Amino acid sequence: MKIAFCIHYMGTSYDELSENIDQLIEYGDEVFAMINDDDLRDQMVISYADEPSVHVSQIQQKALPADLSLPRGQIIQLRNALDAQINEHKQYDRFIVMSDGMLPLCTRRQLVDYLDRHEGKDIYYVVNDSSKDSSIEQRFENYAFFTNTINFQTSKMIKGMNAMTSKIVHNFKQRKIDDILVQSYPWFILTPQSAKILADEFAYCSNTFKMCLYPEELAIATMLRKFSPVEHINEDIWVCGPTGNYKSCEPIEPLTQEAIDQKPHALFGTKIKSSENLSIYQNYFDQYAKES
Repeated sequence: MKIAFCIHYMGTSYDELSENIDQLIEYGDEVFAMINDDDLRDQMVISYADEPSVHVSQIQQKALPADLSLPRGQIIQLRNALDAQINEHKQYDRFIVMSDGMLPLCTRRQLVDYLDRHEGKDIYYVVNDSSKDSSIEQRFENYAFFTNTINFQTSKMIKGMNAMTSKIVHNFKQRKIDDILVQSYPWFILTPQSAKILADEFAYCSNTFKMCLYPEELAIATMLRKFSPVEHINEDIWVCGPTGNYKSCEPIEPLTQEAIDQKPHALFGTKIKSSENLSIYQNYFDQYAKES
């Protein structure tokens, strides 16, 4: 099995990023990396120029959580991987979309065994959809502003400006959607068929979820429901933050050992950063490349 990892990195540490990438490519998998920092991106391009399993995103170079740039960038990464299959004569069996600070908590053998049990199926975790929860459609109807600012998730002032502007605009301009909106965790394990469908329907993402709040929770899952015939496994294999569970429309906080212990079957964890939770990072940064 050959896996294409689509990763996003918002930090500035060459040592951390290169260490993460080296673990993922150890046994023949490949990495498509979207790197926000300009200097670090240039450094990675130079350092891995002779490593064909590492691909640094150039069409869209950076993205931010809560902003359309994130799902757009992820779909572009999938498109880049599909292009690599043709241009470099490769074949990926799975495409794994990961967010900033996400690492495997399992060995490669454990991950492959899990994927083999769900061969030909997409894996992501759906929370709800607009046919059952009207608040999802209400959220979509309200335009979001300032999501492309780096401090949107943490600044009370910026979020207050967004709420005020959104309320004013909503009184004059509203949008509707006929499709069912699907809310999911922002991480995906995809078959080649679904990856290609997302790449082919890229315009739907850009046009439909423009100025949407936290579109990474809606765009890709909605597109998969609308366009892909591939069967979906609705299983939570991710552990996140101090509680272990992803919280909608909130920043992802550093992962704790307590959260990992509460979800021992999780295959991926986030957020794991050497600068934020060093002990967790030291315990798991090389887990994927360990022998089972």
